[in-house]
Amino acid sequence: MIAGLGGSALERCSVRSGMLVVVLLLPALAAPQDAPAPAAAQPVAPAAAPADAAALFAAFAKVEGLEARFREEKKLALLAAPLLSQGRIYYLRPGYLARVVEQPEPATLTITPSELRMTGRDGVETIALDQNDDLRAFVTSLVRVFSGDQAALEASYELSYTAQGSSWDLTLTPRRPPLTEMMRGLDLHGTGVALDRIVVREPNGDTTVTTVEKADPARRFSAEEKAALFGIRPQ
Repeated sequence: MIAGLGGSALERCSVRSGMLVVVLLLPALAAPQDAPAPAAAQPVAPAAAPADAAALFAAFAKVEGLEARFREEKKLALLAAPLLSQGRIYYLRPGYLARVVEQPEPATLTITPSELRMTGRDGVETIALDQNDDLRAFVTSLVRVFSGDQAALEASYELSYTAQGSSWDLTLTPRRPPLTEMMRGLDLHGTGVALDRIVVREPNGDTTVTTVEKADPARRFSAEEKAALFGIRPQ
């Protein structure tokens, strides 16, 4: 059991930490990449990186909805080759996220403001997030990044932001246990206002690298999609 926190819910969350951490990182702000350039268009230089972390959070906070593809490589010390998965992610402000794995095996993880749901071949498991502040901080950490909630993040993490030209890096380092026992840090890399790579560093040395592709940061969801993806029912 993780030191400082009792309860089977957190133990199950820790066992799935590699999966959960990736979920936290996925509501990524990115520029659309599918639209072809006009035939006569000249190459456009990437926009300058946000000047500081506050400016980055402000840019993320403008995103109301997102759909993107992702590719994940999980590098384990015990395996010669990384574990690969890919699928789609969906984000809806203020704090709804669905990660739909298409390969190698279908599965869905959904975060809402109050719970985490894991759906796979063994059925559905739900973990309440309002019963433990540390568990909630872990599960919602990157959702808070993309909600622009810098104050909430700084309560649990040391934030480090650097920018050069169009490129930027943001690192979140846990301040104290039990978060330090779940992960060593989260590293985000982007260009302009687009997030394109996320690295999760775990305490045992394993890493997970997630690449965000073909993102639509202007995605809007119908009532039917909100119900199917996030479990939001019409009032």
